[in-house]
Amino acid sequence: MQTGLDVLHTTDWDRTFHAYGASGDAPGRLSGLLADDPDTLTRSLDYLYSAMLHQGTLYPATVPTVLFVAGLLERPGAGRPHPDAGAGPEPLRAALLGFLRDTAEAAATGESDAALAERARLSPAERDRVVEAVLADDEDVWEEPALEALTWQVVVDLRAAAPVLRDAVQPLLTCPDALLRSRAVEAAAAIAALGGLDLDLSGAADMAETRDEAAVIVLAKGEAGGDTSEFLAHADPAIRACAALAPALSSNPEATRVLVESLDDPREADRWFGTRPAAFGGHVRFTLVRTLAERAGPGDAERLLPVHRRMAALSSAYTAEADCGPLLELAFARVPGEGVPDEPTAVQRAYLRALLDNDEIWSGTVANFSVRLKSLGLPMDREGVRELVEA
Repeated sequence: MQTGLDVLHTTDWDRTFHAYGASGDAPGRLSGLLADDPDTLTRSLDYLYSAMLHQGTLYPATVPTVLFVAGLLERPGAGRPHPDAGAGPEPLRAALLGFLRDTAEAAATGESDAALAERARLSPAERDRVVEAVLADDEDVWEEPALEALTWQVVVDLRAAAPVLRDAVQPLLTCPDALLRSRAVEAAAAIAALGGLDLDLSGAADMAETRDEAAVIVLAKGEAGGDTSEFLAHADPAIRACAALAPALSSNPEATRVLVESLDDPREADRWFGTRPAAFGGHVRFTLVRTLAERAGPGDAERLLPVHRRMAALSSAYTAEADCGPLLELAFARVPGEGVPDEPTAVQRAYLRALLDNDEIWSGTVANFSVRLKSLGLPMDREGVRELVEA
């Protein structure tokens, strides 16, 4: 399977498409990743996410793009800083690894190869018709089931490409640069999960120098389906929490206990890392509380009330959805087939009082949290919540 410039030159870009239609512009836009001009490089990096992985969506042109990017990792020019790296300039390779990781995560699915092949089933004639319609800017085709089959074919193709992508990333797992090693570990884990491949992080583990690196390795092992239970007793609370996040430990009581423990001081959890691992999309506490809520049931709401109180106490109008939404969903879970109860229970009132006690949560109206309250059958304003609690 070709990578790098070979893919750029041999792909029939005019016969495939991305988020904005025909991808005939791809060779020119992607070749900007080889440019020395910072503005050109920036536009090409933006193009990866705007056209080829638009809001996490995959397109037929995403497959050759990923293979092209994988082939750039070994090029000397990929070691230069990229213009959007910020204060501590990270090499272009780090941005390219991030794109590989994000694409692999977007393509990850628990479907078997056979199930994927069935979802992607489309006759050659139908496939050609859909592609022609997209290339002709027929907007109606985007709503057709046949287009969904093409998207599943992208997943099939990316899964088939996983061994090649892994081989491209593998040498960077033991490179001298610590940040680059971490980015490579994250990409390798996502690719291994995509392709059902073995993940050997022994070399990276031997070279790990910081908490940040160790955390990335433990998170990667968990993402790839590995057993991280040995790290639940680690001396470092950040490493314990990263181990507890592993999907394989979703029913492990000790992992759940570690997650609760990690939220004894949510602000401290947010300060754990100098360079936050990619597994944490925002504040570290957001991922911890969301995972904890996903593993709990309505019967755990009372036990987790102290966690909710701590999260609510530091929240704001802008973070309340991520801070408080997951456990509120747990406390106000509806019984299937039943409506909203006329009166909240004592535990539910306690959950709401924790929100009322923090002025910052109500200092502005942010749609995400308001929508969450409404979906739970709760008032969307502070006075309405207060009336409900005091009724």
